[in-house]
Amino acid sequence: MLVVENVPCLECTFCGEQYFDAVVLQKIENDYCAITHQHRQPQHIIQVAVEDFSALYL
Repeated sequence: MLVVENVPCLECTFCGEQYFDAVVLQKIENDYCAITHQHRQPQHIIQVAVEDFSALYL
């Protein structure tokens, strides 16, 4: 999982929907691949709480 902060987005002036430019998405994908496959270090690492709900499906 990669958390990406402060991602620039565009907004439709007609309906207000927000979307990402293809260049931004390509940068995110390239960074993810560099971190996961090429062992590049991310800017920082955070801890994330994880819960397992599998016991709910008995």
